[in-house]
Amino acid sequence: MGNTGKKMVREEPFNEQQSIKREMKRIQEEHKELLRSKTELQHQVSQLKEQLAEKEEQMSRIIQKRRRTTVAHVEAMNLLTSTQAELKESKQRCAAEENLRKQQEERSKQEIDQLREELQQLQVSNGENRERKQQEERGWEETDQLREEIQQLQVSKAKNRERRRGFWKRVQRLWKN
Repeated sequence: MGNTGKKMVREEPFNEQQSIKREMKRIQEEHKELLRSKTELQHQVSQLKEQLAEKEEQMSRIIQKRRRTTVAHVEAMNLLTSTQAELKESKQRCAAEENLRKQQEERSKQEIDQLREELQQLQVSNGENRERKQQEERGWEETDQLREEIQQLQVSKAKNRERRRGFWKRVQRLWKN
């Protein structure tokens, strides 16, 4: 028994040293593993930061594009609104010019009818062909003058139509852009 007790005493420090060495080795391995994990995590964090920066840049570009698009839409709507107002005003002017033209035609017709009656009365009362011809010429001159005025109104109306067509072409080009 005495011998066994001595061996135990000697083995205990040796076992304790072995145990400490194993523990140290285990701690070192854990430390290495922790360092490797730390390095991997730092690498992952830097990748995530890069990805986040890329996403933020993409979002910034998307936001800028949407702002530009919104501004373009607002400008297009403003242009459309002002163009619609111009079109409405142009239609009103055309309607007013058309009414004026009709009134002038009616007055011209009445004047022509009146001139014809006067001419007939002169022919009956005077019986002179020369006087009748002069009256007719005056009537035709006035008729020609009225026709010229009517033609000018028609030209003005055609120009208004062309302006409206040009307007709609501009609107269509704006919507295409």
